[in-house]
Amino acid sequence: MDSNVTSDERVNFRRGRAAKWLAAPIVAAAAAVFVAAPWLDQRLVWCEWIGVATALLLVRQIRGWWGEAWTLAAATFALTIAFHWTPTVLAYAMNSDYEIGLLFAAPIVLWDAVRLSIPFWFAARVTRDPLAAWWPAGLAAVAVEAFMPAVFPWKLGYSQAAWPQLVQSVDLFGPEFSTLIVFAHAGLIAWIVTTLTGRGRLRCAAASWGGVAAVGLCFVNAAYGVGAMSAWSRALETAPRLKVAVAQANPEDEDGIEALRTLTGRACADSGRLPDLVCWPECSGGSYEAGLDSLADPHRVVALSREPNRGLRPLDEPTCALLFGGKIYTGHPEKPKSLHQSAILIDASQAILGRYHKRHLMPFGEYVPGTDVYPDLKLYFPMQDEMTEGTEATVLSCGPVARLGVMLCYEDMIPGAARSLVRGAANVLVSLINGSAFTEPLTLRQHRLLAQLRSVECRRSFVRCAATGETCVISPLGTIVAELPLHVRDVLVADVPLLEVTTLASRLGPAFPILAAAGALAIAFRRRLADRTGP
Repeated sequence: MDSNVTSDERVNFRRGRAAKWLAAPIVAAAAAVFVAAPWLDQRLVWCEWIGVATALLLVRQIRGWWGEAWTLAAATFALTIAFHWTPTVLAYAMNSDYEIGLLFAAPIVLWDAVRLSIPFWFAARVTRDPLAAWWPAGLAAVAVEAFMPAVFPWKLGYSQAAWPQLVQSVDLFGPEFSTLIVFAHAGLIAWIVTTLTGRGRLRCAAASWGGVAAVGLCFVNAAYGVGAMSAWSRALETAPRLKVAVAQANPEDEDGIEALRTLTGRACADSGRLPDLVCWPECSGGSYEAGLDSLADPHRVVALSREPNRGLRPLDEPTCALLFGGKIYTGHPEKPKSLHQSAILIDASQAILGRYHKRHLMPFGEYVPGTDVYPDLKLYFPMQDEMTEGTEATVLSCGPVARLGVMLCYEDMIPGAARSLVRGAANVLVSLINGSAFTEPLTLRQHRLLAQLRSVECRRSFVRCAATGETCVISPLGTIVAELPLHVRDVLVADVPLLEVTTLASRLGPAFPILAAAGALAIAFRRRLADRTGP
């Protein structure tokens, strides 16, 4: 420090540096808590906006190793709070202690923290204006969420599902658009804060194009949401209906299959109209050879099946169609060539009407990521069988009207899985879920939250049949219209409307994220060009 600097100036400098060191962790922790809050209590939608707005207002401080490090720390803390159950689930999958689960969870959380940090790092490098930062950050977030892989494919915009008016536009641009809306609301908050605290810059802040654009996008999105919900509500009133009975019981319990049979009998005992379809969870059936075409003959079922649950026939005398989760294999039963996690549809005569093979396997449950690089990873995640990925988006016909787009557990979090089924003419989505490894209620609710927007982006009724929860029916508006409590044995009976319209999002697939990535690259190129040419 210059020798001419007075002692008071030295003291003030040290105080300023100390304040900086103290402020960084406090601000990072506060932003992290706000970002995580909606994932813990889904009514706290607005907290996501405040957490993101905090980072946008500090965009000047983020650039450089100091700011980027604290951004990553805040993201890590937020994800640790939101998904604190991860070590327990991994420990369960490995049949190991919590400490081992924590060891494997750490790199997963850190990877996701990088996914969450990249949009803010990017914005800090292309702008120093807090009012304009939401736009490049939002575009980068859309691209990262769509194309950067994750074990659990969450998106910031999923936190908005509790306020359905905000997420209706995903039927146009896909689920990533809901994340852009989060950044627009954060930009609106940044604009309000800057305008109210800008003093001499108040008029300039109020006229900022970034703030005006954020206000405009929030307004247009909300207006579209209100109009879309009204229009689709009218369409649902005249749509044909499918009566479904959804049984919730864990088939892995000792008496789990018997409980599912009892619940089915209760649903079919109504003296009125029988259900058109009964649904059982994933893993509620046996393991059958691919050539088996009926479950009516017990001896043939035994001959053409394998352990576990060899010869299992879900119902002796079904009274309506039954959709359940089982396995389908080819080759020798002891060493099959292929073994699929499957959804199997049978009619009242027990003829197999169709099968769907799971295309997106559950990480650490049905396959271990990274084993192509480190094969020894399989030793830490013992699995009874090596599962085979399905390749076809098979739609199952049920009766003269219903066409079932079936997903199995993890798949209902994958937007492309639902879109491909709708393009294959599915007019209702059904997800069969085991989830018995997820004992904490929050984990089950978050699984439903990560899947909920499938109904809106595809404009389909969405039936979720889970072993322990959340078993529910989600309307094409994205609202939960019927549900069962978690961890109870019960059956949910509901009339489900069937829609035929194919949304723009289903037709275009990942077109919007591709455009967002192109927009982010254009912003980066323009900034680099400006840095080279100077003022």
